[in-house]
Amino acid sequence: AQFDQGPAGLRNAQAVMEKALQSGEWANSKAGFEGQWRLARAVAEQCGIDEGSACQAGLSGALAAAKKAVELDGTRVEGHYYLAQLYGFAAHQQRGGDIKPLLMQLQSEGDAAIKAGERFDSGGPARMLGAIYAKAPAPPVAIGDTEKGVQYLKRAVEIAPEHPQNHILLAEAYIADERYQDAESELKQAKALLADAKWEKYRETWKAQLSTVERKLRAKQS
Repeated sequence: AQFDQGPAGLRNAQAVMEKALQSGEWANSKAGFEGQWRLARAVAEQCGIDEGSACQAGLSGALAAAKKAVELDGTRVEGHYYLAQLYGFAAHQQRGGDIKPLLMQLQSEGDAAIKAGERFDSGGPARMLGAIYAKAPAPPVAIGDTEKGVQYLKRAVEIAPEHPQNHILLAEAYIADERYQDAESELKQAKALLADAKWEKYRETWKAQLSTVERKLRAKQS
């Protein structure tokens, strides 16, 4: 229930899951899978809002929880999905270090998440991989590939056309691929979708993201 309460709820969810997982016998059992991936989710969502102190403090424990979730049930999507996200945030924390190994682990877990359940979190696995391919440096530095980014993000839009962030990130990938009219169209769709009341929790974060992408598009067009 705390996941629906914004940043404070995410911190509460993290605390609750950490307490639940103190029971070692339960945490390491099949039933413990449910707690492990939820702890990983709580920190991943915190990092998605703000990669500051709350993200940094929880990252190590969340990575361990996500890895444990994969170990307990590798057929489920949740462990792979949040482990991949957390590898991405860990890479971002490197601040100029060698991020390629972490991004390759993200890629592996993202592929596993797609196989386990590509529709999870409104096309989340394809959205995540597409964003990484679109934004990461190209080989040999990392795994960036703008064409792959567009391909995966188009798939995310196919899976969940009602999800605003799928369109925002596809627009950003189109900009990277120099397809500016396509980017304009995606941003227009995202703006319309953001008005839906069900996105209230994320609206301000996504509006800020959309504005950043719009500025990037205007700069390229001029």
